[in-house]
Amino acid sequence: MTTAGLTYVVTGGCGFLGTNIVDMLVQRGGNISEIRVVDTELRSYKSPEKKGVKVKIIRGDVTDMAQMTEVCAGADVVIHAASLIDVFGLVSDVALWNVNVKGTETLLQCCLNEDVPCLVYTSSVEAVGPNSRGDPMEDGDESTPYDNSCPLLPYGRTKAAAEAMVLQWNGRRTNGGKNLHTCALRPGGLYGGFGWTLMKIWQEFGVDLFTRPQKRMGDPKVKVIRSYVGNVAWAHLLAAQTLMTSPHTAGGEAFFIADDTPVKNDHTLYGELCAPIGIRWEDSLVLPLWLLYFIAYLLAFLRFLSKPFYTFVPRLTPALLTIVNTTFYFNYKKATRILGYKPLFTWEESKQRTGGELVEWKAREFSCERP
Repeated sequence: MTTAGLTYVVTGGCGFLGTNIVDMLVQRGGNISEIRVVDTELRSYKSPEKKGVKVKIIRGDVTDMAQMTEVCAGADVVIHAASLIDVFGLVSDVALWNVNVKGTETLLQCCLNEDVPCLVYTSSVEAVGPNSRGDPMEDGDESTPYDNSCPLLPYGRTKAAAEAMVLQWNGRRTNGGKNLHTCALRPGGLYGGFGWTLMKIWQEFGVDLFTRPQKRMGDPKVKVIRSYVGNVAWAHLLAAQTLMTSPHTAGGEAFFIADDTPVKNDHTLYGELCAPIGIRWEDSLVLPLWLLYFIAYLLAFLRFLSKPFYTFVPRLTPALLTIVNTTFYFNYKKATRILGYKPLFTWEESKQRTGGELVEWKAREFSCERP
């Protein structure tokens, strides 16, 4: 099947992952005629340019059926990367469910109504775990048994529900008589320079990044998986192409997506990535882990008491402690076998690209005029 003249819709296309997906489609997506980039906040997004490819930026809400119907009209592929992500409890459970689950259902229905044959869903490793007990997974795959009946965060619960729905809708008939083919990608935490969510969180909390080492909250022996955003974007392109050319192999399937980033503790990894801009972490836990959990639960209780009067958002939560202190990593052999996925960027290239982008980010965000 030729990909000439295809129209892609990318929801969440102005976000951290979404911008990289759009860039990847423009640079490596073949003869695509149009990419419709949909997001609620367009910010200062600058669309990439390539002769013959029209990139259309649309302010839109995935929960708006009428708007999404118009967006999907005449499209060949929807990459649904839009999501509300919340690890601090800033977003209500209702809002998370409306965007992450009902918004996904809206897009699936629009695909049927508008005869769109392919949808790639950006799920998350948190659709699987870690769970609230902090049960580990070591070198797991899509068939590894894991109890996700007690999700660590409401976000994970919504991603699991949306993913299950996406896979269940695979094979449904569209209004025009086509079959809708769907698959879900489960990346872990992402890193990269421009737009790195972690950097935004630090800025919002007013963290002192450069004058002193950051406090280590995670056990150095714990291993977690993180991936360069460019590689995860590449996996989305391959998933879309496979759904079009070989839907019987990828349709209805979920895929863990990672790369060759070393599996290690978050703080150790981030220390390597952030070294070019002078951000570093202490070598040992700032306090014993049991005491950190005690403080986290105390802060959670204080937040509950103050909720009617004041919005108190602690930086330290029991869920965050569980995330950074639970060994949880997987392989991407299934994605390689079925999607033909191999990381586009090596670990060294990913680290170098991230470091260069972080240097630019620091110069832009923390520069000050001198007389």
